Amino acid sequence: MNISEKIVSDVCKNSFLSFWSFPNTIRTDNNKELTDILIVNDPYVIIISVKEININPSGNREIDIRRWEKNAIKKSYKQIYGAERAIRNSHTDVLTSDKKYEIKFPDSDKMKVYRIGISFGRRESFPLPFGDQGKGFIHFFDQQSFPILLNELDTITDFVKYLDEKEKFFDLGKNAYFSSEEDLLAIYLHRGRWFPKTIDNTLINRDSWEELIQKPEYKNRKQQEENSKFWDRFIEEFYRDMSKGELLFTNDFHEVEQALRVMAKESRFNRMILVDAFFDFVGVYGEPKSQARIATSPSGVTYVFLLDEYRENDRKQRYMDLTLRCLAARNVIRKNNEVVGIASSKYINGGGHAYDLCYLYRPEWNEEDIKNCNQMQKELGYFVKPEYKGKHFDEYPK
Repeated sequence: MNISEKIVSDVCKNSFLSFWSFPNTIRTDNNKELTDILIVNDPYVIIISVKEININPSGNREIDIRRWEKNAIKKSYKQIYGAERAIRNSHTDVLTSDKKYEIKFPDSDKMKVYRIGISFGRRESFPLPFGDQGKGFIHFFDQQSFPILLNELDTITDFVKYLDEKEKFFDLGKNAYFSSEEDLLAIYLHRGRWFPKTIDNTLINRDSWEELIQKPEYKNRKQQEENSKFWDRFIEEFYRDMSKGELLFTNDFHEVEQALRVMAKESRFNRMILVDAFFDFVGVYGEPKSQARIATSPSGVTYVFLLDEYRENDRKQRYMDLTLRCLAARNVIRKNNEVVGIASSKYINGGGHAYDLCYLYRPEWNEEDIKNCNQMQKELGYFVKPEYKGKHFDEYPK
């Protein structure tokens, strides 16, 4: 891995979490590299090609541009489309760079592929083309714009939504004239994470990004984001301990991984909401008020928080309690098919915590389920008479 690939890999790991970001993957049919960076989080597959090309000036700008496009752009086209073809056709297995693990891909019928080229060494006068190059839309970023983009859109959901909206906008034949990707990003954020569909031609000011990040509401948003990083750390640390076999209590690796995948798909704004609810529940803001709480995410996932410090030595029983409460929550919030349960001890400043995770996916919820769950709730007293409370969040508070 060269320096530019390592920079991109580190940025991706920080944004998408290390266990779904794979550098220098290997295809087994020819034992060659598939692509520079591969990100897989069902149903998303992001193929990234990184090229570091420094063109020595020839004195002829047109010649320099052709040399740049040949080495930095067209070679990325070939690598990206070739990697996608290998993945979709399933004619080769794909391994991690150390060849120890096979990477599992989403089913082809629901797989959503994003194609990205990143060019290091680009001069401002060199073009950075994007769009459909014959076999699907390719996004191109340079060494300056890509870190800014992923620092701002630092969850898989936020990032792919930007890519989706950009693809839709330009596939409609719209034109936007901009000097840098971050200026285009500024317009996207300023308009509520959409691009203007009713305007055919858009001229974006050169300093749009700098103007955005100086706004008070943008700075307030960044300050408001800080607590939400707890969600990121929770996922990363839980998965790391599970991968190393260091979990003190393990119910089912597949179940834990599914729970973490669902949690990882929450947007940054959703994480702000969920962490605020969790902190309030475990006692970060004041004494805990209940033993269990249901929190619903705008993503359509129900979360159950359980506070049980007395049974940390009986983790199996605590997990069973958490599972039953997740079933009860599925019965209470019937529109949501997925439930993630998190059991924790009371918050103590500077103290450690022992967490348990539960994942429930029940797309069908029939009359028999309702009857059985109502009986269970009545016997155990789980969410029988829930109190409903809401809290307003502004994405960009003034």
